[in-house]
Amino acid sequence: MPPPLLPDPSEFAGRVALVTGGSAGLGEHLTRSLVSLGCHVVFCGRRDELGLPLAAELGELAHWVRCDLAEPEQIRALVSVAAELTGAVDYLVNNAAQDPRIGFEAMTVEQFDQLVATNLRSYFVTTQAALPYLRRGEGRAVVNIGSTNYLFGNAGMTGYGAAKAGIYGFTRSLARELGPEGIRVNLLSPGWIMTERQLAEHVSPADQESLIEHQCVKALMTPAHVTPVTLWLLSAAAQAMSGQQVVVDGGYWLL
Repeated sequence: MPPPLLPDPSEFAGRVALVTGGSAGLGEHLTRSLVSLGCHVVFCGRRDELGLPLAAELGELAHWVRCDLAEPEQIRALVSVAAELTGAVDYLVNNAAQDPRIGFEAMTVEQFDQLVATNLRSYFVTTQAALPYLRRGEGRAVVNIGSTNYLFGNAGMTGYGAAKAGIYGFTRSLARELGPEGIRVNLLSPGWIMTERQLAEHVSPADQESLIEHQCVKALMTPAHVTPVTLWLLSAAAQAMSGQQVVVDGGYWLL
């Protein structure tokens, strides 16, 4: 049968999604959206004070797991929670990231390794652990959340930029390897998204003015701009999409 013209919201009902970093920012918005579509969502983070209230608010379809994604054994335990729900994982969204501003000369080897472990290695470990259950799933889709940062670079973010560049290569190769099994892997690279943390810690009024000036779309990007594209990539409407990078940045960076 040909793919549907648009995503069918009902296709998510009863399925299982695993979302890393799903308790705040982009991840929280995606967690909320998937639950609203009737999807079981196993989501993780490092802060119970964020994850537990969100799970309680969203109800029985939301499953919180505290997890440090720099620790492979904790990731494997996280995946096992998702697998126990129906015996399969239908969707995987590798989203969690850390983006501290650390100057190149000031950055230690330990800090660089931590950024790579959280922002890149965790994608490998999570996907590898989830693969046996993705093979049993119906959605059979992986979306890796990257960043446009590696395309143009930001001072003070060499470790973060290096990890995000690695996600691009990881996605391209993995899509080629898993495609014959019907498992799709795509990369969604947002621009500077106005999450609560970004607004509180990093975004100045001058930054906002600069974004508006340089974007084709004259509006600040929010998680609500990214989630619909993520859902489309997960859905059957995108069944011919794999190994691709989709940029959501209001047209700031014209590829």
